[in-house]
Amino acid sequence: MTAVGPVPLETVLDVECGKTSEPVSLFVKTNGKKPEDIVIDDEIVPKSQMTIEDGLRPLLASMKLFGLYLRRRSDDAGQDLDKKSRKWNANTIYGAIVVTLLWINAARMLSVFSREERFGMGLFNKLISLPWSIQCAVSQTAFYAASFSGRLAVVFSQPLGDSCARHARRFSAVLAIISWSFIMISMVCFIYVTFFTDFPMDAMTAPFQIHIIISHPVIPQIILQFLGLYQISAYVFSQAMTFVLAMIFCYEFKKVSKDLECCLDNQQRRVSDLDIETLRQKHQEISMTVSHLDDSLMFSNASAFCCQLACVIILLYVLIFYHSLMSDPLTITSYVFWMLVMFFGLALTAAGGIIVHHYVSPFSYLSLLLFFAHL
Repeated sequence: MTAVGPVPLETVLDVECGKTSEPVSLFVKTNGKKPEDIVIDDEIVPKSQMTIEDGLRPLLASMKLFGLYLRRRSDDAGQDLDKKSRKWNANTIYGAIVVTLLWINAARMLSVFSREERFGMGLFNKLISLPWSIQCAVSQTAFYAASFSGRLAVVFSQPLGDSCARHARRFSAVLAIISWSFIMISMVCFIYVTFFTDFPMDAMTAPFQIHIIISHPVIPQIILQFLGLYQISAYVFSQAMTFVLAMIFCYEFKKVSKDLECCLDNQQRRVSDLDIETLRQKHQEISMTVSHLDDSLMFSNASAFCCQLACVIILLYVLIFYHSLMSDPLTITSYVFWMLVMFFGLALTAAGGIIVHHYVSPFSYLSLLLFFAHL
């Protein structure tokens, strides 16, 4: 007997014991065959397939440059990591330093406010920079912690089907190009505004020029460029990775749904208990992996939604009520640009969560089909 479909599923909910296990084998390939044609052989080792990590290599390589991701061996992944697998190396130290710097920067942004603050455009500019800095620090921390603990390695070590692997590779490559383009454009504009215009940068170099006055704040401005690079990378790559993972899970949910519909059509709405159980376990396996990933990145997703929503509201208020004060075309362009960026990021975060929740929900189309087919 040959195994061409689902291998023995190890992430099934044990109803009697009430226990769950770690997601171990995900997204196995069925090669378009119906569940009743799939035969399982426990003794044959499955062929080597592309994993999620291989499919997302362009994004993960970029994230590794900024300390957002640490590559861990698959045998080190899991809930019970031994001390040897958690030992510190250059990558873990580098990631910890970046996390510390971003949190110091977020705390530094509290110093932008002074006693002389007045209600106006300047105050709103400071209010925008504060939640954005917090969001970047939270996202950096969440991805670093998930990588260091091995939780991301559990998910990224799962094999992908051929079709899903091709889509993931292309999609991640496109997102990596878009992310790097956004980072480069943002940094060029940031450097230009800082060193080649008279745009007031007191809020960005705080506490200098607000609480500590210096004649030539060149060094703080240079340090600010490096901090801005890490902030923008944390902002962009964290949301890009979350979205592409959501698309992978949705693709696999749709594949299981199509398998069930094919079964129902070919067997005149009659499906054997074995086929129903196979599809149910597959659906449950993907759902448990989504839950496992959400437990690791829930703070990043929550901060991305809340902070971006606050920034969008403040930016919209400034553009509506203070547009008359924006006489410089560069200022107008920067506000419109960041408004679009924040709105796009908010839509990206919300869309990924809504789509995945639709398939994981017990009232989804696939779940109802499995329920009624079993009856």
